[in-house]
Amino acid sequence: MPFLNSIRWLSSRVAADRSERIPIVGMHWISRWRGAAALCIAGHLTAGALEWPQFRGPGASGIAAGGFPDEFGPDHHCAWSTEVPQGNSSPIVVGGRVILTGFEDGQLLVFALDVVQGRSLWRRALTPGRIEHGARLGNPATATSTTDGRRIVSYFGSFGLVCHALDGTEVWRLPLPVPVTQHGAGTSPVILGDRVLLNVDQDTGSCLIAVDLGTGARLWRTERPHALRGFSTPLGWPSTSPEVAVIAGTLRLDAYRISDGSPVWHVEGLPNEMVSSPIHAGDQVFVAGWTAGSGVARMPAWGGLLETADSNHDGILSANEIPSGPAKQHFAYLDSNKDGGLSEAEYAAAAHAFDASRNVAMAIRPKGGGNITAASVVWTHTRGLPYCPTPLCLNGRIYLVRNGGLLTCLDANTGKPYFQEERLGTIGDNYASPVASGDRICIVSQSGVAVVLRAADSLDVIARNALGEPVVATPAIHDRHLLVRSSRRLFSFGPRP
Repeated sequence: MPFLNSIRWLSSRVAADRSERIPIVGMHWISRWRGAAALCIAGHLTAGALEWPQFRGPGASGIAAGGFPDEFGPDHHCAWSTEVPQGNSSPIVVGGRVILTGFEDGQLLVFALDVVQGRSLWRRALTPGRIEHGARLGNPATATSTTDGRRIVSYFGSFGLVCHALDGTEVWRLPLPVPVTQHGAGTSPVILGDRVLLNVDQDTGSCLIAVDLGTGARLWRTERPHALRGFSTPLGWPSTSPEVAVIAGTLRLDAYRISDGSPVWHVEGLPNEMVSSPIHAGDQVFVAGWTAGSGVARMPAWGGLLETADSNHDGILSANEIPSGPAKQHFAYLDSNKDGGLSEAEYAAAAHAFDASRNVAMAIRPKGGGNITAASVVWTHTRGLPYCPTPLCLNGRIYLVRNGGLLTCLDANTGKPYFQEERLGTIGDNYASPVASGDRICIVSQSGVAVVLRAADSLDVIARNALGEPVVATPAIHDRHLLVRSSRRLFSFGPRP
């Protein structure tokens, strides 16, 4: 493909002299490529072999040039590996450095490794306030950092935002309240233009905030009263010159102006809780999500529940008062302010989210403002949906990874399946999102098996690579290497230096 050849040529030219790292500001020539098959790469990159600047890489696409080996493991095609502090954040690459966050000895960490050899370059510690409650696999270092090529911005739910220069010098910090969720923080910050955007969807007080990239000063905050707990990372749209931030949240997809945070449009029909993030390709936005029990009305009426369970007649239901059933099972979710009691307003909001939840993948071609559901949804699909992994769009196909190692491939323009819920040969859950280079896709299971497949109309598995350690972080691609963070180590799979 001429486009990919151009990208590879650019990568080889800028990689030839790594001492000269000049930010690529626009790459506006990409905007001539339209349609779902286009590979849209935009944003803040540096000239080091198309580095990986944020969660899911250039333009949040999950795609980069340079390639990675088909077969690899701890003792095979491993350029280097090194122990790292525990964390669930994904690696980013900037200026010859791999940036990660971690949690060790009660400290929140931002640290840098040399991308060629894996040696430590610097480590900076932050003292958290209250460590937020997390799920079984949760970790206080879950958000992936982001960079504009000169500054690195990281987020910790237990602290807030912090910005470092490439040499580790702290530029600014902005402490923020600990998010109120059952699972801890999951979203990652993004840099759009001259500002950092952070989505804080939580059980109460959900909001989208923007701060100045240079100073950390607060610019605006937009409340999201309809949104409950969520973990989706914002997406800049359109891809080449973003004007809005698109966020997948409770029951709907929303777009907000980057300039002032004002709402622009929304699309209805999503699950009650979103973990997967939206993606774009050409002139379309894609989103997919799944939660247990969606589409089934299962919450009892408040009046009946209160009449039978409110033993002290105070109009508030405690966990001890509620009988066995869905209300007791989901008490931690329903109790949005975490005061140990359910009010009618709390119950009504959460029960509506449960009952209206719909598991779906959809393609959207945004048109107009307000509720654009009827005018802008191009297609929907309801099988093989992801809980955590963000979809991948490659060569006009949408790839969805469902727990249990099940892969679905759809036509990006029509939603027609090429194949559905084909087995990748892995077991257990999938948390990492798929990534790709050329015609190769890599999908890593939580059990630590990296499946490499060829992008095609049918499932074509090339290799299954056992890493020997659990993986929940999304890999990064850089200069013929695949960077994979396991529970204890960071691996660089590719040619030795």
